[in-house]
Amino acid sequence: MKIFVTECRSDSDFPEREMDVTRIGLQAAAELVDIPVGRFADVYPLSEEQVDALRELTGETFHPGSYEYFIEAVEG
Repeated sequence: MKIFVTECRSDSDFPEREMDVTRIGLQAAAELVDIPVGRFADVYPLSEEQVDALRELTGETFHPGSYEYFIEAVEG
């Protein structure tokens, strides 16, 4: 299972960047959005607080004021 975060400009419906954050693990990704691991099977929007937590887990740079972020698990 791979875990991706998609970044979209707040004023656009099209993704600008997709990050592979599989290294954080399925458990951490599910906990981030408060979903049981067995039900983590959709695309979930991330709040600014969740983006901050994700930044700490990944070391990635995020811009929650200008962008919206979504996390999802994908088979593969």
